Amino acid sequence: MKILYRILNPINVQQTNRLICWIFLMSLCLSPLIAQDLPTVAIMEFESSGMSETDASNITSRFGYELSKTNRFRITERQMMEEILKEQQFQLSGCTSSECVIQVGQLLSVKYMIAGEVSKTFDLYSLHVRIISVESGEVIAQVIEDYEGSVRDFVTGTVRNAALKLAAEARTSRSGSGGEITKKVITKTGQVSFTLNISPVNVFIDGNYSGENTTKTVSLSLPMGDHTIKLSAPGHQDYEKMISILPDQNIEYTVEMQPGTAESVSDISTGIVVIRSIPEGARVYFDGRDVGTTPVQIPKAGAGKHLLRIEKTLHHDYLEEISVQPDGIIQALAELDAAFGSLTIISTPDGAVISLNEQIKGRTPLTINELASGEYEITITKDLYHIHTERFIITDGSNNTRNITLLPAFGQLLIVTEPIGASIYLDGQIKGQTPASFNELPSGTYTLRIVKDLYQAVESAITIEDGKKNKQDYILESRFGTLNITGTPIGAQVIINGNDAGVLPFRNYKVSAGLAEITVKEDMFHDKTLSRQVNIGDMHDLDIQLERHTGTIVVLTAPPGATVDLNNKNYGDSPRILKDMPTGLYDLTITHPDYLSVNRDFDLALNERKEFDIKLMTYAGSIQQEIDQVKWKRNINIASTGLLGITAGVMKIMSIKAYQDYENTTVTADALDFYDKANSLNKLSGYIGIAAGLSAAPIIKWQLDIGKLYGILYGVR
Repeated sequence: MKILYRILNPINVQQTNRLICWIFLMSLCLSPLIAQDLPTVAIMEFESSGMSETDASNITSRFGYELSKTNRFRITERQMMEEILKEQQFQLSGCTSSECVIQVGQLLSVKYMIAGEVSKTFDLYSLHVRIISVESGEVIAQVIEDYEGSVRDFVTGTVRNAALKLAAEARTSRSGSGGEITKKVITKTGQVSFTLNISPVNVFIDGNYSGENTTKTVSLSLPMGDHTIKLSAPGHQDYEKMISILPDQNIEYTVEMQPGTAESVSDISTGIVVIRSIPEGARVYFDGRDVGTTPVQIPKAGAGKHLLRIEKTLHHDYLEEISVQPDGIIQALAELDAAFGSLTIISTPDGAVISLNEQIKGRTPLTINELASGEYEITITKDLYHIHTERFIITDGSNNTRNITLLPAFGQLLIVTEPIGASIYLDGQIKGQTPASFNELPSGTYTLRIVKDLYQAVESAITIEDGKKNKQDYILESRFGTLNITGTPIGAQVIINGNDAGVLPFRNYKVSAGLAEITVKEDMFHDKTLSRQVNIGDMHDLDIQLERHTGTIVVLTAPPGATVDLNNKNYGDSPRILKDMPTGLYDLTITHPDYLSVNRDFDLALNERKEFDIKLMTYAGSIQQEIDQVKWKRNINIASTGLLGITAGVMKIMSIKAYQDYENTTVTADALDFYDKANSLNKLSGYIGIAAGLSAAPIIKWQLDIGKLYGILYGVR
């Protein structure tokens, strides 16, 4: 009772390839014959009303395009029609009657002609299309469609549906219509939908009662070919339509069930059908009606033969013809064959990206447990490895493992130089210093450049081959001489050709062959610069002595015999002339047991003669004594000014307190006392503040006098 169908179940890849080639050759041979079996048809330009002829012509072209997609007819090209009619000197203008349309069909030698009218009234579009037999003049099918909305939706929706309906309803062949259902593999199906104004309705397909539809939409998925569909409901006239189901197309009908006499529902014999599947969750179509997923029960299945189709993703379709007895129970179990296999891909090395039919699936190692049966192009990619591509066929239920060794697209490069430490450039990019090893260098040709200061640069072209090691050894040719430099002062900075070479002394300093410019610098010394011609392999010994920066310091005192200290170092008694003293900052201190000490800070410049003539003084009658006296006066004044300021502040605070008491008291006599007290204290505070300001004026004068006296005390000539 159960029949399982498979379209293709190849034993192995070689047999499958042979079968595919055989099918391809047969299709090439049979395709002309199949095309010849299709009836020929020509489409007349649709008449227009309420729209331009251009728009009507465009709609005619769109209708022809949609009709051609149904593969029900061979449509004569528009240009060919015009050429044939031009040869026959036939004018299409004004050809609207059926007789004229048939005459055109006879001239074109087609079996059918299609004529129609398209109109627009406000936003309402109407399309009336009919197909006429050229031989009999009979209108074998016609479609009338109305649509209210945009012209875009009318063209893409209504015109398309009209073409599908005309193709489905044109009875070009009546063989097999309504006949007994045979058991065969259904490779293609189509859909037809009916939108009703009532529910429920009883559905009959090819004369057999299928069951009750409880909604106002009847959707059927039927095998391609001719079918008769009848809808019946109590108290309404039956609706019956004979159509040809087109593969992969959905034809939509809007049906108004009219009141009237219909077949009695009580006369319909039914049974119960219970459908299960292994695995469960499969979609069940009962006479093309989607009745749910397994397990499913149909409580009112019409008595008679029915076509049961079960579909599940990654499984082969199950097709069975069952017979339902009145008040009988049918148990159907569909064992679905897997339409998938498993695939495991392992690569060496792992981590490669896997693509199946140009869709990335992951990285190796990878296992796909449910992969739909069929042929796949496997692509494996990994950086620094060649792309691996192969075709592989997954068969039903097969477990497949692919172990793939990727071919390296890189080699190894080892670079050694004498001496080491040379910079490596590959195609102009710095890569490191010698010795160096590059283990995964992409295969190809590179420009190698070896550079090291004081050596001749090396440049060559190298080739890296897949999986191979390329070793490059270079002995670099020297391009330098040697300098040994001594001199004074020790630690002086040495600059050679603008580069810091170190400090004195040093030996075995390598310098590029050519003219070397040598400069020695040190603070408080004169710079010295000299040049030497250095040849490859030469050794030059240089001794460079810097001259120090100096000046002269002369110290006179009255009376003489005072001790002279410079930067805390004793230089004897005055008078004193100090020659060849280093330039820089000095602190001069003059001391004498009977006189005040004297300090001077000064800066001795290059070749400068600094003279000091200092008159020593006792404290009594000295400038220092005068300075101290002026400071004492200044400090007394500062103290008195500060006291006056503090007093003014206290008076101000007392005034504020008295005023607050004035504001807070409720006794009139007290308020007057507080008010008078606040005013008096405020005035007194102001007077004392003015006195403090006046007393501060002499402070400025005395501070200026102190500055002048210090100038005299530390004067330098």
